Amino acid sequence: MSERQKLFDSFMNEYMKLGDEDKSKEVVEKQKKLLAFLVKYATDRGIPFEILKSREITDLIEKDIPTSTDYFEAIMVYTQNIEDLVGNILQHLN
Repeated sequence: MSERQKLFDSFMNEYMKLGDEDKSKEVVEKQKKLLAFLVKYATDRGIPFEILKSREITDLIEKDIPTSTDYFEAIMVYTQNIEDLVGNILQHLN
């Protein structure tokens, strides 16, 4: 088993111990990081993109206690942005 696989297995074992809110936070943070990587890649190559904004992201920041629905909605917003940006990048690879 590779070292990378061992680290991932360890990460997942710890992740599975988290409560739903903390799991949701982890997913949102991973999506934000992925989106940031894609934005940098696109920006460095002059690939046009538009980040879609939604109040669902603001709910996570402004609410004292976000609900699981708030997390699901934010995850959808990030996922849509990632999907759109990957599509733009793939179109410009030719």
